[in-house]
Amino acid sequence: MMKRQLLLMVNLLLISLCSFADTCPTVVDIKQASLNGWRAYDSDDDTPLSSKRFDQYKSYIVKFVLAEWVTKQAKQPGSIRCYYRDKEGSTLEAYLAKDNLLLQDKKQVWYQVSHAMHCAAGFEACTFVSARV
Repeated sequence: MMKRQLLLMVNLLLISLCSFADTCPTVVDIKQASLNGWRAYDSDDDTPLSSKRFDQYKSYIVKFVLAEWVTKQAKQPGSIRCYYRDKEGSTLEAYLAKDNLLLQDKKQVWYQVSHAMHCAAGFEACTFVSARV
């Protein structure tokens, strides 16, 4: 009986680890520079933001706007880009990105826009998982 309970607990733990979803960083995470692998880029030329520009970006953002998943092939790992706005509604011509991710669309909040998938349902709903096994 004890072995069966232990086996059940191990299985539940494995299932919960496999189903763990990630989201874009919160505004608080960004302002505290708690980015955990996220990198900031210029949205005009996709180059990394300088330290000075990133500091400006951090000071102006107030709200999550959109998550974008970009990949070369459907059902293959891609990059998530997270966009935020300032108090005037500008996206500050920058985004945060993380690579090697897959969509987790249990709520069907991701939708096709030309070459990418978008989610504007709020950062809690726009979930994805690491493609690393």
